[in-house]
Amino acid sequence: MTPFIDLHTHSTFSDGLLTPSALLALAARRRLAAIALTDHDTVAGLPEALAQGAVTGVEVVSGIEISSGLDGVSLHILGYGFNHNHPGFLAFLESLQQARRIRNQGILARLHALGISITSEELARIAGDQVGRPHFARLLVQKGLAKNTQDAFSRYLKRGCPAFMEHAKPQAEEAIGRIAEASGLAVLAHPACSDPGLDKIPALVAQLKNYGLAGIETFYPTHSKKVCRFLQTLAARHGLLLSGGSDFHGDKHPATPLGGSAKTIRVPLQLLHDIKQRLGAVALAQR
Repeated sequence: MTPFIDLHTHSTFSDGLLTPSALLALAARRRLAAIALTDHDTVAGLPEALAQGAVTGVEVVSGIEISSGLDGVSLHILGYGFNHNHPGFLAFLESLQQARRIRNQGILARLHALGISITSEELARIAGDQVGRPHFARLLVQKGLAKNTQDAFSRYLKRGCPAFMEHAKPQAEEAIGRIAEASGLAVLAHPACSDPGLDKIPALVAQLKNYGLAGIETFYPTHSKKVCRFLQTLAARHGLLLSGGSDFHGDKHPATPLGGSAKTIRVPLQLLHDIKQRLGAVALAQR
């Protein structure tokens, strides 16, 4: 059986529904060779994931997904293979968490102005350490104010809606630089989500490469075969690595299961070998 991997997953330490341990147990059941835990703006779940990986036999790659921007375009930067105990990186992540806390207070205030009572305590009970918009959405559903989380976003939480609140995000150059300082590799996540027409992506990738971008997430559930080929060609042009993953959040009936499927995506183990080879080169260069 061909081994597959999933380099884009989320746990309860950001907006996923499964703990890192449960995520690794599922990965083992699905016979994945490796996963990367890429929670949003936090590495708090990595110690548990690494420990459980040793138990299950599923390799765990240190990962993260950082929200950023460049030239007015919202970008997500994935980081792989970094030192998750790096003091400078941890200080950077704490600044991102503070920006999230400020944004969340703004969302609460806007919901209260709409006559909707949601408290910080209620959010903490379902979210734990890091609260995000998906947790607001789940509470709105529980309170009968939305049919489902997608409806909650459409009514209240997405850009242009009455409770939307922007939060301060780093520029992509800083996100890439911080990952590199922690001896990791930065990869552009799901480019077609940032620019569906892909008109801006070639110029953005060229700019990001100058900042130290190491790869592009080409295998992604909403990337068509045509988009995937386009991104693979773009990566080859710039000497960038390929990556991929399901962006799994732990839903009971996800469109794309952890590790993908024959009908959605499959991410070959060779991509992780290529990433680890590049990481080895980085380590040698830093000696």
